[in-house]
Amino acid sequence: MLPMIQETITYTCSCCGSTNIVRNGTNKCGKQQYHCKDCGAYRVLKPRQGYSKITQETVLKTCKERVSLRGVQRIFGISRHSVTHWIKHHDSRKNSGIRRKYQE
Repeated sequence: MLPMIQETITYTCSCCGSTNIVRNGTNKCGKQQYHCKDCGAYRVLKPRQGYSKITQETVLKTCKERVSLRGVQRIFGISRHSVTHWIKHHDSRKNSGIRRKYQE
């Protein structure tokens, strides 16, 4: 008979580094949330990372070349709503005129 190997994973709080955390339901996206008993923080252990600045700049440059939002969605696999949000945020910082194309 083969011996069983058990592996124990110990999670730590991302705020204070404590191991005194317990599971505490899910957030609106369905990810498991944890509650730290020491600092009182409610967090997801491995949060989803956003898009990098390089990817955002590449998508904005593509929009300046007059590619449609659906085309950008197909090429990069990024939601049209995310691209629209980036365009609005980019236009508020710099008046580049990208938004005018999509408002017509």
